[in-house]
Amino acid sequence: MVDKVVTRDKFNGKIEYFLTSLSYAVGLGNVWRFPYLCYRNGGGSFFIPYFLSLLFLGLTFFVFESSIGQFTSLGPLHVWRMTPIFKGIGYAMFLMCTFVGIYYNMIVAWSIYYLYNSFLNLKNVPWSHCDNQWNTLNCLEDGKNVTGSVNETLSPSQEFFYYNVLNKSSGIDQLGNFQPHLVICLAISWFLIFLGLLLGAKSLGKISYFTAIFPYVMITALLVNGLQLDGSGDGIMHYIKPNFTRLGEISVWSDAGTQIFYSLSICLGGVITLASYNPFYNNTIRDSAIIVVCNSLTSIYAGFAIFSVIGFMAKQINKSIDNAADQGVGLAFVAYPAALSRLSMPGIWSIIFFIMLITLGFGSQMTLVETMIANLIDFWPEKLQRRKPFVLALVCVIMFLGGLPMCTQAGVYILQLMDTYSVPYSAFIISFFEVIAIAWVYGIDKHLDNMRTMMGFNIWPRLYWKLAFKYFAPQS
Repeated sequence: MVDKVVTRDKFNGKIEYFLTSLSYAVGLGNVWRFPYLCYRNGGGSFFIPYFLSLLFLGLTFFVFESSIGQFTSLGPLHVWRMTPIFKGIGYAMFLMCTFVGIYYNMIVAWSIYYLYNSFLNLKNVPWSHCDNQWNTLNCLEDGKNVTGSVNETLSPSQEFFYYNVLNKSSGIDQLGNFQPHLVICLAISWFLIFLGLLLGAKSLGKISYFTAIFPYVMITALLVNGLQLDGSGDGIMHYIKPNFTRLGEISVWSDAGTQIFYSLSICLGGVITLASYNPFYNNTIRDSAIIVVCNSLTSIYAGFAIFSVIGFMAKQINKSIDNAADQGVGLAFVAYPAALSRLSMPGIWSIIFFIMLITLGFGSQMTLVETMIANLIDFWPEKLQRRKPFVLALVCVIMFLGGLPMCTQAGVYILQLMDTYSVPYSAFIISFFEVIAIAWVYGIDKHLDNMRTMMGFNIWPRLYWKLAFKYFAPQS
C-alpha cells in the first residue's frame, strides 16, 4: 500500500460539495424507477417502507461513508487503511463503479439520440406516427392499425425505441451489427464527461451548479404543463393512492431498501470520494441529512410530473394507467415520449425532457468517473498526480470501448443484465462488510470520536448513531 501523501483537490466552499453530492445522488433512477416502484407497491403506502429505509439505511450509510472519506481525505481504495484486512472493499467498489459507469452512459447516449431527433422534428416527432421506414405491420397509431391487421400490436413510440434506436435482435446471443448512431452518441457522451472533469474537483464543483439545479427547473416545467392536461388527476391519484395491504409483502420492503441504494448511489465509492474533497472540519451529519432528504423529495416530486402526463396518455389511448406506464427504461423511452408526442409542439417538450435526463445522467456519471480517477491516483500518486488529464482521457476511452457491445443489436439485453446484477446484490454485500470493518473491527467508539474531532462537538445522540452503525444498518 502506498503511504505517500497525496495532494487532494478541494471544493471551493460547502455549496459546491452540497450541489455535487446532490447531483450525484439525484439521477435517472429518481425519474423512472421510483415512480414505477411506488405505484407497483401500493402507491402512497410505499412511502412508509421507503422512508423507514431512508432513515435506518440510507441516512446511516451516507453519514457513515461521508465521515470516513472526510476524515481520511482518501478515495475508496485507500480509505480502508483504517482496517487493512478489509481493503478488498475498495477494489469491490472500484469494480462496481466501473460496471455502472459503462452502462449508465449508454442510457445517456440514448437520450442524446432522442434529443437529436426532437430538434429535427419540432412539430411531429418520429415516435408519434407509423409512417417511418422502421415501422412494421404491428404498428398501432391512435387506436387504429394503419399498416395492416395483426394480433400483436406496438405503439409508434415502442417501435421507434425497439426498431430505430436499438434495432434490437431476438436475444443476447444474437449480437448483430453495431448501430452507428449509438456509437456516435456514446462517443459524444464520453467526450462531454472528459471535458467536464478536466480540472478535477474544481470543475466538478462548478458544473454541479448546473447539473444539480437545472433538472428541478425542467421537472417543474413538465409538472406545470402536465397538471393542465385532461386525465392528469387520474395519473396522480394512481401514483399516490395507498394500498396498505401491500405492506405485508416482503417484496415491497425489499424494493424500498434496494431503491435507497440505487437512489443515493451508496457503496459505489462516490460518497467517499466527494467527502474526501471536503475541509477536515466540516459538519458531515448536517450535510448528509440535507442531501439525503432532498434526494428523496426529488423522487416524489418527479413522480408527480411523470404520472400527470402518463394519466393524460392513458385517457387518450383509452387504456388503464397500469398498461400505459411501462417499467424501467420503458417509462423514460417509451411511455413518456409517447405522452409528450400528443402535446402541441411535442418536439419542444421532448427537448426539455431529454435535456433533463442527460443532465441527471451527467451529474451522477461525472462523480462515478471522478471516483475511478481518485482511486487510480491514490494508488500511484507519485506517477499519476501530475498526469491526471491523461489518466482521465485513458479511463474515458477504455470505458467507451467497454460500452461498445451495448451499441450492438443485443445491446439492450447486455445493459439490462448489467443493471440487474452489478448493483443490488453487490451493494448489500459491500455495505455489510463496511459495517464490519469500521463499526466492529476499527471500533465504533473510535470512529465517533473521529467524527467529534472533525465537527468540533459531541455527536448527539451518540447512542443512536452507535446503534445505527453497529446494528440498524446491517439489519436493514
